[in-house]
Amino acid sequence: MYLFIATIFIAELIIAITILLLINKADKMVRSFNNTVTGKRKEIEKALGDFKYCVTSFGEYYDCMINSLKKKRRQFKINLIKNIAMYLSLFMLKGKYKKAAALLQFAVLFHDFWLKTRTN
Repeated sequence: MYLFIATIFIAELIIAITILLLINKADKMVRSFNNTVTGKRKEIEKALGDFKYCVTSFGEYYDCMINSLKKKRRQFKINLIKNIAMYLSLFMLKGKYKKAAALLQFAVLFHDFWLKTRTN
């Protein structure tokens, strides 16, 4: 019985010593890593600053692109409504009022030309 207890006690001592050695080894590795990080602190701060700048620049670029797409979509809708109204009026006026239809078509072309030269 005493032999059994002694064997268990020795096994527990071996396990405890192994755990202490592993903890000591891990502590040395953490200290080494800490020294490396401390030595490269300036470089890490610079890299994080550059990363922050890239993220903010991308956010501004993304917002600009979204606003540009919204503006283009709005312009497309307005042009679509204008074209539908023009061709609908041309279709309705074509039979009886051929001169009025031609005049309306000329007015629309002149208006489009005016807008293009103004924006460019």
